Amino acid sequence: MLLLSGEPAPDADPDDLPARPAEVLWPSRGREIGEQVPVLVRAELTQARAGLRAGSAAAAVLHVRRLLEAVCADHGITGRTLFHALRELRSAGRIDGWLLSWAEELRELGNEAAHLGTAPLTRQEAADAVELAEAFIDYLYVFSPKYRDFQVRRARPARKSRSTPIETTAMRILRKTRTPFAVHPYPHDPAHTKSRAAVALALGVPPPRMLKAVVLYLGHHAVLAIAAIEGRIDENALAAAFGAGAARVATRADVERIGEAIAADVLSPVALPYLPSVLDAGAAGQDSVYIPSGRHGLELELAPQDLIRVTSARTASIVK
Repeated sequence: MLLLSGEPAPDADPDDLPARPAEVLWPSRGREIGEQVPVLVRAELTQARAGLRAGSAAAAVLHVRRLLEAVCADHGITGRTLFHALRELRSAGRIDGWLLSWAEELRELGNEAAHLGTAPLTRQEAADAVELAEAFIDYLYVFSPKYRDFQVRRARPARKSRSTPIETTAMRILRKTRTPFAVHPYPHDPAHTKSRAAVALALGVPPPRMLKAVVLYLGHHAVLAIAAIEGRIDENALAAAFGAGAARVATRADVERIGEAIAADVLSPVALPYLPSVLDAGAAGQDSVYIPSGRHGLELELAPQDLIRVTSARTASIVK
């Protein structure tokens, strides 16, 4: 070999070369466990991996089952069978239906490993179980928080970009009126739109603080009723609040004629400032309330008095 100067390179004894750090190529440690994963969940995944490396498929699968129990406990779901705990996790919006199916398969596999008389588990089954468990906790503790942070960043007003603002109409109105509000993202599956009750459950918000907006007609004039998701709008009480004789709930076609504010299929009361509004007296007494942002996956929290100010709403008891 020649140096850059063109002179021959001096011979070097390999034993004289500096030592390099050793790298373990086998057995593989597996991918890194995210720092966000709770200690108990991390410990069970570590033990499942150890069982797999040791050639014990049953041990690996049993620790995967224990991992599911640890996940449920981390979300405050205790004192239930794993079968019911996983469904409660789904009802709370922490996992979707697809992940519930994964968890159910892993739970049943763990049951097989725990009982005598069943067919021995194969290493491939154990390897699949560990890999699915890794994906399960990545979804819960790594990528779901990352996606929520992403949604919050996108919800902020664009300052330097010349592109179209990505905030919703309701958020833009609140910002321009200098109304304090908080953005709360929640998991949203476009194939399964959540009801307002399901959104409340996903965010852990008491139903009296989760509001809905309902368009009604007083004759030929549209008005907006804002109330908690509990109960039904009392049409007679609402008509009386406006001094009218009768009211009827608007049809879908009626609502679509109002304007582009409902184009996203998420009706936000703040996005319809041109409609006369009434806020139910019960909602007006809350410390803070949650309203739709105008986009699935995001809720807005603000003080009811600020909601009254921005929408110029009157208050009355309008819920049955």
